[in-house]
Amino acid sequence: MKHVQAVVFAVMAAVSPWAVAQEGPAGLEACVVASAGADDKRTLVQWMFSAIALHPDLEGMAQVSQAQRDTANQAMGALMERLLTVDCAAQAKQAFREGTGEDAFQRAFGRVGEMAGEGLFADPRVSAEAAALIRHVDMNRVVELFLP
Repeated sequence: MKHVQAVVFAVMAAVSPWAVAQEGPAGLEACVVASAGADDKRTLVQWMFSAIALHPDLEGMAQVSQAQRDTANQAMGALMERLLTVDCAAQAKQAFREGTGEDAFQRAFGRVGEMAGEGLFADPRVSAEAAALIRHVDMNRVVELFLP
């Protein structure tokens, strides 16, 4: 049951890339970060998007079919399985032996999620759209905050 909980927490951490990942000793986090390539980050971003598109505040903005969601879930499941049982098996086993598996999984997948999120905003079109927000901010009001 503890192993199932650890995997569930890892998935939750992947959904929360904005959570601050703490730097830790070389271990599962370092291995997962080093092992997750560009395609893996793409898989994570697609999986996160397919999941959050279900939120009531977002469901009218994006349509993800059940087939697309199933594909994203399968790809994410395969990614997690590979990272934990192949690429970083020794580190995952060590974390379980030390009783730190849950925390190690949260940090590892939280950090990969952060990196994937950063990658989203590195795209020129996404970055430009995010920067366009400034057109809708009254900078005079913001500047007033800094005046005596």
